[in-house]
Amino acid sequence: MKPFLLDDLEDSTLDAVLSLPPAARVTYYKKLVKAYFPEIKEDTEEYKNILETYNSSFYLEKMYRTNKFFNEKFTVVYTDKGFIRNIIADLYFADDDLITH
Repeated sequence: MKPFLLDDLEDSTLDAVLSLPPAARVTYYKKLVKAYFPEIKEDTEEYKNILETYNSSFYLEKMYRTNKFFNEKFTVVYTDKGFIRNIIADLYFADDDLITH
């Protein structure tokens, strides 16, 4: 499976996903869960948490890209499955923070 990094998404794609009606956005996230977490059963709390993490990560990514001060003073660390794992103030940033999990 090819890694999925949010920062690789075009702005237009990110905007398109976030502008989907809520039910359609959930359908999009479910496709990501199926691709990157096929072992997680849909009727579990873990599945629900993954969907919410995708939604939150997409909104955080949008905020990061569009807020000049946020973008200039913080570094985002991504997972290879489409999540934001961490956001670090550049004042405290260390290279080992970039390890992808």
